[in-house]
Amino acid sequence: MKTIVRLAVVAATGVPTAATAVPQQPPPSDPPSALPYDLAFGMASFLWDTQFAVSADGRAVAYEVRTPPADTAANLDERYQPNGTPSSVVGAVIRYTDMVTGRTIEVCPGGACWRPVWSPDGTSIAFFSDADGPPQLWVHDIEAGASRRLSDEPVKPKLWHGDEPRWSPDGSTLYVGFAPEGPFRNPARPAEVRPENPAGVVVLRSGSEVAVAPEAEGQPPTPMTDHYAREHLVAVNAVDVRSGETRVLVPQDAEFPAGTLRRSASGRWLGYLSTFRPESDTTQSTVLDVAVVPAAGGDPISVVRSVPLTRYNYFGVSYVWHPSDDRLMYLDGKRMHLLDLRSGSPAAPVPLAPELGDIAPTVFAFTRDGQAAVMGVDVIDDQGYGDPRPRGIAIVPLDGGPRSTFALDDERWTWDQLLKADERTAWQPDGASISALVTERATGDKAVLRFDPAADGARVLWKARARLVNLTSGGSHDFIVGEYEDMRTPANIFRFDADFSARERVSHIDPRLDAVQVGTAETFETTVPLHDGTLATVKTAVLLPPGAERGDRLPAIVTMYPGSDITRRAAEFGGGSVFTVPNLVFTSRGYAVVLCELTLGPNRQAGNPVRDMIDVLLPQVYRAAELGYVDLNRLAITGQSYGGYGTGSIITRTNIFRAAVPISGIFDLFGSYGHIDVDGGGFFLAWSEGGQGRMGTHPWADVRRYLDNSPYYNADKITTPVLIVHGTADMSYHDAGKLFTALRRMDKPAQLASYLDQGHVISSWKRESAIDAARRMVEFYRRHLGDPARAPQHSP
Repeated sequence: MKTIVRLAVVAATGVPTAATAVPQQPPPSDPPSALPYDLAFGMASFLWDTQFAVSADGRAVAYEVRTPPADTAANLDERYQPNGTPSSVVGAVIRYTDMVTGRTIEVCPGGACWRPVWSPDGTSIAFFSDADGPPQLWVHDIEAGASRRLSDEPVKPKLWHGDEPRWSPDGSTLYVGFAPEGPFRNPARPAEVRPENPAGVVVLRSGSEVAVAPEAEGQPPTPMTDHYAREHLVAVNAVDVRSGETRVLVPQDAEFPAGTLRRSASGRWLGYLSTFRPESDTTQSTVLDVAVVPAAGGDPISVVRSVPLTRYNYFGVSYVWHPSDDRLMYLDGKRMHLLDLRSGSPAAPVPLAPELGDIAPTVFAFTRDGQAAVMGVDVIDDQGYGDPRPRGIAIVPLDGGPRSTFALDDERWTWDQLLKADERTAWQPDGASISALVTERATGDKAVLRFDPAADGARVLWKARARLVNLTSGGSHDFIVGEYEDMRTPANIFRFDADFSARERVSHIDPRLDAVQVGTAETFETTVPLHDGTLATVKTAVLLPPGAERGDRLPAIVTMYPGSDITRRAAEFGGGSVFTVPNLVFTSRGYAVVLCELTLGPNRQAGNPVRDMIDVLLPQVYRAAELGYVDLNRLAITGQSYGGYGTGSIITRTNIFRAAVPISGIFDLFGSYGHIDVDGGGFFLAWSEGGQGRMGTHPWADVRRYLDNSPYYNADKITTPVLIVHGTADMSYHDAGKLFTALRRMDKPAQLASYLDQGHVISSWKRESAIDAARRMVEFYRRHLGDPARAPQHSP
């Protein structure tokens, strides 16, 4: 049977067996406290990657607030809009709040506005806006309450913070990355038929055919390199704030092409990260370069080449300027170096404490007095994900004096971030101690630890089941602000005292959430076998509906993202969103949601991810039932993207689930491997061999493992009713059709809901499509798990 609805094409086949079918009852209605579907996809939030801006006097904080547009023709699942605006900022405005009076002012001339940066004297805010079409540079005058565009030329914004405008120390100049001329001008520009190629042909060659390519064909396409250039390549310009006149500092064709920039303390130098480039064709690893250029003009100077890109904070690490003079600290070969530019030309770089060994690429800054460097040491990458973390902190005097080291209790804590006053300086209210945000292994709670050179160990300043990110103070050491939320507290900016003894809410970005009823979250631990045969303890979080408690044995939705610990979502308002639909949609309708930690083997090694998923997941599911949280007879499983792959994979190995909803998944590792775009880009090749696919080699070297780890080739083993949810514009949509075809051919109970012209992420879909998908999931669960309000309780 095939049913066509306004926004989805839904195909269904098969029916539940008598053993698994739920007795039919009249369609239930939502309880009065259920989260409205429209609010689920329309709530205001901070940008997904943002940095709050605190004025130099510490009085005001500027920030972006995004409310997803209710009615838009834009495809928000694309990385960029046709005008060059990142899709993630569509619907964003800028506000600033006076933290003394509480007064909040909105700063936006129209369109989307983002990346606010205070002028040194606090009288202006520079930012980006597409009010006049493309993203451009604007400045808001605080006293006049008016904004003006500084240049007609488009800027080149990024998807992550670090691309914001940079003020000169005297506030007269802004340094910005402008869009280059030519094919890399617009990150969203599609392939074009150019005059020099009227046939619009792209010829890809391999092996000996590369050597015989005619010169007229030009250089072969370099898909990933071109992709990075299209999204990151800029011309670095200096813009006079009064006149808007510009001069080029780093041209787009420089030997070391620029991506993002930062200013030295004196303003005489700019440092910048180059555009990204792939390390190889078979991994998803990326490298970049660090260079400097005189702000007055001159040739760029290379500092270090081929620095690995870190997993988090792409533009915020790799190097840092000294807070008060023109010295630059950077990593080279996992060792820290100091480059002195105070004389006006670079001196020979000096290694900083090479005896400390590897330095964490995401943890380094200068002390408050500028006399020492702070580094993350005792580095470990225990999961092999290319995200090394420190198990200690070192304070290294720049004059070679004795260093101090602090060990992190790795049995109890895992590292999150060094607390900084700004991007250069560690946050040190007492001028001596170092503070860090960590996660407690057993509970998943966040904590702030303070390491004091005069004492042994660390002191816990604050600890809670909460999410705390974007911590900064704009240079002050008397307080710090950050984005805080917990299970019952919507995300807002909060101001914390120097000792974290008190916090005060600064923003109130969506008052509608104040009335939303939220349940509770509980966690437990389970011992599971890992990929290498060892036993380990993993966490599981259970999100309970309002009024529910352990022992209620609720119908439940098990969710995961293989290779990740998603229990941290329990620290977010309503339990956050794992598969790009808020978990509150389900808990407010009576379902428990189980968040699982699903540890897998390293990305870059040959593995058996489906076996590993089953080994780690099922003990957590049975333990949740044993503890009385869930009813083992009424369980569903779902996941999005790699979680969609995990969902499809897991139901080929177990029949414990009564329903399964894979979203935007990949289901055929072998078949997807060869998919390329017109320019030869092979995402699935790198994904399969060196990324999440964990195959470690190409299919022809290990056919059996590719087939064994593909749900498509094991579809005959699936008995669980399946609702496949996929957008037709998603690059893996072909796999949704293949899995459904296999299930339909074998008369398995399955539906395919295809959302026309929608992409990979439901929360970025058109509002009508997102609401339909969420409602369709709820009704699918009700049909196969029963209505929580009417389903019978099971005795312990």
